[in-house]
Amino acid sequence: MRSIAFDPALTLPSLALSAEYSRSQAILLIHIMFTGVVVWAGVLTSVLQFSPERLVYPACLLVTASFAWILWSWYTLRRTLFEPYSLFMIAVGLFNGGQALLELFGINPGGILLGRVADDILTRALFLVALSVLCLHAGALVALRRRPSRKSAEESGPHRERAARLVGWLLFAIALVPTVDLLKMSFDLVLDYGYLSLYSQHASTPLSWALSAFLVPAVIFLLAGSKKNRGTQFFCLALLALYGAVSLFLGARGAATMSCLACAWVFESSIRRVPRSLICFFTVAALFVFPLVRETRNTSGRDRLSWESQWENLSHLENPAASTIAEMGSSLVTVTHTLALVPDTRPYDWGASYVYAVAAVIPNLGWEVHPSVAHGLLSDWLISTVDPVVFNSGGGLGFSCIAEAYLNFGWIGGPLWLGFLGFWMAWLFLAADGADPAKHALAASFLSFLFVFARGESAIVARGLIWYAVVPYLLVTALTISRRARKAHS
Repeated sequence: MRSIAFDPALTLPSLALSAEYSRSQAILLIHIMFTGVVVWAGVLTSVLQFSPERLVYPACLLVTASFAWILWSWYTLRRTLFEPYSLFMIAVGLFNGGQALLELFGINPGGILLGRVADDILTRALFLVALSVLCLHAGALVALRRRPSRKSAEESGPHRERAARLVGWLLFAIALVPTVDLLKMSFDLVLDYGYLSLYSQHASTPLSWALSAFLVPAVIFLLAGSKKNRGTQFFCLALLALYGAVSLFLGARGAATMSCLACAWVFESSIRRVPRSLICFFTVAALFVFPLVRETRNTSGRDRLSWESQWENLSHLENPAASTIAEMGSSLVTVTHTLALVPDTRPYDWGASYVYAVAAVIPNLGWEVHPSVAHGLLSDWLISTVDPVVFNSGGGLGFSCIAEAYLNFGWIGGPLWLGFLGFWMAWLFLAADGADPAKHALAASFLSFLFVFARGESAIVARGLIWYAVVPYLLVTALTISRRARKAHS
């Protein structure tokens, strides 16, 4: 009888790792092929000069298929979509491709962007969205194959958790008074003048706004370090619920959503799994709450406190899911405007906006006007160019990470740059795999600011990464090292 030699290297963990590596390699190869097909399709349609109106529906199909593939491939490799990278990609999809999804299924009665954008620009914008997110995802897939090694045994334990809690309480102490003052002022302004008055408020109180932004990271670091502390967990969840409710009343849906999602993920990573039924419940509830907030947030006066007024607005909502996605997807207009204006009206930035975004991390060191402020936000440039009346009244369109990449590097360099950003973001989030509560808090704090990048620009993300994520993480690390050093000498 033939004997079978046993190879100790072929253990179950090594076989599983080998299978995972092969699967990630296969998906990356398929993704590269898919992206190549998209590029060739774009080149052919440009050369053959098809009628733009005939290309709108196929472009919507391309955008939807791209995001479906991105989420499916990531789920196949990670077995979850409830983690920072996939949550960010869902946000990118809703804000930049939401209306394409509705158009594909015929539930966008007003047409894409209400028919206000020419078909040729619209088709180009949809193609740019598809190409950009595919390149961004390519970078993330490469990062997944080169993810950081885990050192859970060295980076977890009571000392690390205690340090995370101490930093959380420190951030809470810094943010408490400015947050209370800012919310009280915001509450009074919204009751008297409506939601748009908040923009002038934030412009006039930059220090209070910056200090109050430590509140959500405080909750995140506290949760990350409270695995065995039920009292701290309850305090954080109660505080988060109160903050979210007040933000929704003020009309700041983004602030409420970003903070709750980031805290929910750090709770799952550091404490225990969040029931998926609870996530589904809040997702469905948001489809009704968001349109209601949209209808009421510009209402001034004490009518905002009237239950009858709120019920009347709720009863007039039609298809809240489609309404919510259509509103979020209207951010596609920033891509269409940027394509129409750059480089004809404004030259490419060639990386300038990213350089000034990094410079925004540096506090004002004696300049009369900070260089980043003097340079100005891209969102302000866009709205002042396309609608000066709205700009003068304090309104805006936001911006888009896709539009910013194109504005800097054009059709070829923009998607390639997003591929680099995708690699960097995914690498950072994947570094939070394991049991280190400080890394969980680092990733969650960054995620709470990164969400706005889906419909914003790098200038409003860079400062959040350094001051509200990296600096607290370094404090946790310093406290951990100090504690271990004292214990070693005792």
